[in-house]
Amino acid sequence: MGSWRNVYGRLGALALIIVVAGCSTASATLPPIAPSGGAHVDLPSPSAQASQPAASEAPKATATSATVDQITADYVYTSELITPIAHLYGSFIDDFVIVTIDNANSSPVKVTVQSDISGYTDKASDTVTVAANGTEEVRQNPRLTQAGYDSLNSQHPGTLHVVVSYLASGQARTILDQTSQTLITSRDDFPWSIKGFTQQESYELVVAMITPTDPSVNALIRAAAAYDPRGIMTAGYDSEADAKGTVKQRLSDVWEAEKNDYSLTYISTPITFAAGQSQRIRLPGEVLDQSSGNCIELTLLYASVVEALGMQAALVLLPTHAYVAVRTDASTDSYYFIETTMINSKTFEEAIKYGLGEWQQAQPHVNGGEDGYAWVSVPKARQKGIIPIPWR
Repeated sequence: MGSWRNVYGRLGALALIIVVAGCSTASATLPPIAPSGGAHVDLPSPSAQASQPAASEAPKATATSATVDQITADYVYTSELITPIAHLYGSFIDDFVIVTIDNANSSPVKVTVQSDISGYTDKASDTVTVAANGTEEVRQNPRLTQAGYDSLNSQHPGTLHVVVSYLASGQARTILDQTSQTLITSRDDFPWSIKGFTQQESYELVVAMITPTDPSVNALIRAAAAYDPRGIMTAGYDSEADAKGTVKQRLSDVWEAEKNDYSLTYISTPITFAAGQSQRIRLPGEVLDQSSGNCIELTLLYASVVEALGMQAALVLLPTHAYVAVRTDASTDSYYFIETTMINSKTFEEAIKYGLGEWQQAQPHVNGGEDGYAWVSVPKARQKGIIPIPWR
C-alpha cells in the first residue's frame, strides 16, 4: 500500500492529525454494484459542522510594545504562514497581524500601520484615526506575491516588518519599527488540521486547492470535448438524475482526455520536509504538467474540472484514501463516485463502479462522523469563503 505522507513532529502554530495514511484500491471487498453507477447520498445535518473561527485558539507571537508621545503600539502575529491557504487569512482564517494602538492624549491622532514579509509579500497599509484616550485595532494580511509563491518549493524563514507612525504637525513620526521572525511553509505542504478548527473545517480547507479557473484545467476540458459524441462540452445540468446521460458522458470524456492526451497515471508521492503532520499536495495544473498524481491530487483535479463545468463535486476523505463524488443533477442528492487512482489502468465504467462500492462501505462511517472520515461539499465550502488559490 502506498503511503500518503510521512509524519513528522509538531510545529508551533499547527496541531495536526493524520487523515490519510495510504492510497490503495487493490484489496477491498466490495458490495454488489448498482447498474446506474450512481447512488443517493444521505448526510448528517450541516448544523453539526458549525463554524469555529481560529482567532481564539491559534497561537500568536507577541512583539515588544513601543510608546512615543503617549501613543503606544504593539502587535501579535502568527508565527507561521501556511502558503497553500495564505489567501484565506483574514477571512476563513484569523488575521496574520493584529496591531493595537492606544492614544493617551487629549486629542485624536492619525496613525498609519504597514506590514510585510520581506521578499515574499506585498505591503499592507492602513491609516486610522485614534480618538482621544481611545484604542484602535488594525488587522492586516500581507499577501504573497507571485514571485514569492513561486519561490516556496520548500519552507523558508521569513522576516515580518511592522511600522507604526503618526502625523505630528504634518510630519510623520515613527512609533514602532520592528521585525519579527516567522516561518513560511512550502506551497505544496498542506496541513490537515489547524488548531481552533473542527475536523470538518480543517478538511474543507483543501477545497482552496481546487482550481476551476486554471488555464491548464480549461485546456483539459477542451481536450475532453474531442471525445464527446457531439464534439462539444456543455456545462451545468439538463435532466433529473442525469436521465439524458450528459453528465456521465462529460465525466467519461474527461477520463479519456486524462488518459490519452495527458498520459496521467497514479503515483504515490508522500514525501514532505515540513515539520508536523502535513501532506505534500500539488495543484491540478502541476498534476497535468507532470502527468501523475496521488489520491488527493487526482481527486482535486477532477473536482476542478467538474466545478469549471458548472456542476457540483464533493470530496470523500477516508483514513487511508480519497476520491471524488459528482452530483448527477441540481435537485436530487444523487452522485457518481469516481475512483481517480484507476486512471490509465481501468475504464471509466470500472472506475465509477468501484467508486460506488467504496462509498457503500464508507457511508456509515461518514454519517457517523467517525475520525478520519469526511464528506466535503465543494459548493458549501465556497459559500463559507474557501476560494481557489489565486497563483495558478
